Amino acid sequence: MTDSNKQSRVLVNVLGIPLLLSAIYFGGIFFQCLIFIAIFMSTFELYSMCLKKDIEIQIIPLFLFFIYLFLTHLLESISVNMEILFFLVILILSLEVFRKKNKPIENIAITIFALIWIGLFMNCIVLIRNMLIQGTLQQEFLPLGMYLTLIMFISVWTCDSTAFLFGSKFGKSKILPNISPNKTWVGTIAGIVSVFILLSFSYYLLNHPLDYNKYHFLHIIILSFVFGGVGQIGDFIESMIKRQFEVKDSGTSLRGHGGFLDRMDSLILVAPSFYLYLKYVGIIG
Repeated sequence: MTDSNKQSRVLVNVLGIPLLLSAIYFGGIFFQCLIFIAIFMSTFELYSMCLKKDIEIQIIPLFLFFIYLFLTHLLESISVNMEILFFLVILILSLEVFRKKNKPIENIAITIFALIWIGLFMNCIVLIRNMLIQGTLQQEFLPLGMYLTLIMFISVWTCDSTAFLFGSKFGKSKILPNISPNKTWVGTIAGIVSVFILLSFSYYLLNHPLDYNKYHFLHIIILSFVFGGVGQIGDFIESMIKRQFEVKDSGTSLRGHGGFLDRMDSLILVAPSFYLYLKYVGIIG
């Protein structure tokens, strides 16, 4: 890495991490704007990568839907339901008929993929931040949405850092060398274990706001695999996409860090997995 890239990377860390932590703390429109900037930028990065293979995402319908998605967090009168999604898919299919592009099937497929993978999945980050306590759960340490979002981000960061350190130092056996040649089993296992330690510390020492009762240990194990295992699968998915389009980074927006997709790849899969887990184990309403 050149000196200029190192300086850019440090600058992004110095400015970006405090900004993100502040957004998580304050929540509301500040946090929503930050996440939706990431959604728009990630979509544009995918659009740019696709152009290298003569695939053209329908970016205008996607951006209009993302604006609508943003408004659902501000206006109680509108929401995302199956009817809206049906209408959007019908619109995408219809528009492609008149675009007269070289690869219409690929255009449709990746547009719908971006709608789900980037738009709906990353929107789950905002949904988690806005979560409220259900029933008699106590809110003693932090507001629930803030706590859940904070622990999700920190767990993913911890997993990524630990997996890199242990994998680069001790890892020999590769997991999927054709997709991500640097990922090893040692790094993956170390990442999951580090998340387990972090969540255990969080539960026992930070006055955890989720009342797991006698099943707390099982929850910690499951969430270790959600934040650690699923997060690393998200990393593989983005690596697979970049390899398909023959690029090293998704973009250059975050100097020294690549693009927004490079920074959000793990969270893109973790967020909907965590959201569904919270919904179906009855922790939140």
